[in-house]
Amino acid sequence: MPNWKVQIKNYFIFSRKESRGIFILTTLLFLLIIINLLLPYIIVKEETDFTEFEKEIAQIKLRQKNSGETGEQKSPDRNMDYSAKIKPFPFDPNGLPVESWKKLGLDERQIKVIKNYESKGGVFREKEDLASIYSISKEEYKILEPYIKIKENQVDRKDIPGKSNLKPFVFDPNTLPKEQFMEMGLRESVIHAIVNYREKGGKFYNKNDLRKIYILAEEEFIVLEPYIDIKTDSAQFIPTTKIFSISLNDADTIDLQQLPGIGPSFARRIVKYRDLLGGFCTKEQLLEVYGMDSTRYAAIQGYVTVNPDIVRKMNINTISIKEMTRHPYFEFYVAKSILNYRNGIGSYTDIAQIKEAKLVYEQLYNKIEPYLTIK
Repeated sequence: MPNWKVQIKNYFIFSRKESRGIFILTTLLFLLIIINLLLPYIIVKEETDFTEFEKEIAQIKLRQKNSGETGEQKSPDRNMDYSAKIKPFPFDPNGLPVESWKKLGLDERQIKVIKNYESKGGVFREKEDLASIYSISKEEYKILEPYIKIKENQVDRKDIPGKSNLKPFVFDPNTLPKEQFMEMGLRESVIHAIVNYREKGGKFYNKNDLRKIYILAEEEFIVLEPYIDIKTDSAQFIPTTKIFSISLNDADTIDLQQLPGIGPSFARRIVKYRDLLGGFCTKEQLLEVYGMDSTRYAAIQGYVTVNPDIVRKMNINTISIKEMTRHPYFEFYVAKSILNYRNGIGSYTDIAQIKEAKLVYEQLYNKIEPYLTIK
């Protein structure tokens, strides 16, 4: 029996064929090692540009931040350079001429809303009142806010009668004629608002309902409150009778306050969401307004109408992704898929073609189609 040294020696004895194979294998391994060492010098690795990707992530984070701050469905104009648009200077918003608003950088639509507010007796009593104008964005207000200079003597009740000026007597706000309101010493703008509220079907069911007339100052209400005597018959409400109707796409915040259960804050919320949408296509979209529940909707749906013909549409052949994502219905990746498909086919010839884009399913298509055009 051979000893262990002989066994080891026999183990390393190869035939000529085996020796050739080992040589070839060793040579290949050596070449692979050399190539691996030289490869970084032969092939220059191109750096990937993540700029666009990082921008997309930043947009998503900003949208999430904005959504978390407001708690409501909104899509502010994140991408506009407001500092380039707004040119602020010290100003008092009360009675400011149209030309001065234009110099500040506001467009005609924004100025029209402000002037409409003033024409109905609206007064800017503090800086924050300008922020409640739904056509002015949060970003624009932040730029304007340091420059707002409201004159104390102008807003500090210069046109609001005090106790010595008002001459109240017992009255029912549901039936008192305009002339007798004037005898009481109420301001003409307040009288006009009360009469307008009644003509549109509004009713005062209790004393505090008079506060619905938002331009009625608290000082005036305090003086009048002991004299308010609402007769049951005058405030009787017949739910089967449709007294008035309000067009959602034409109404301002004053009109919306005539609806049951809709106060100034909720009216502004409805108008702001309408502005983001570009207009309501159906009255059921009111349920998308933050805070609107089925009970409140059921109370007002019989008093509102919708004209979908005046809805603002977006041209999907020319719109940018920044503009599209301002709309509440277009999440970033949905908008991106629509525009990517457009880039692939050149341009849309039919709105229904967006169904071919990734992420656009049938239910979403039915929701966004009224807001799109190819013209």
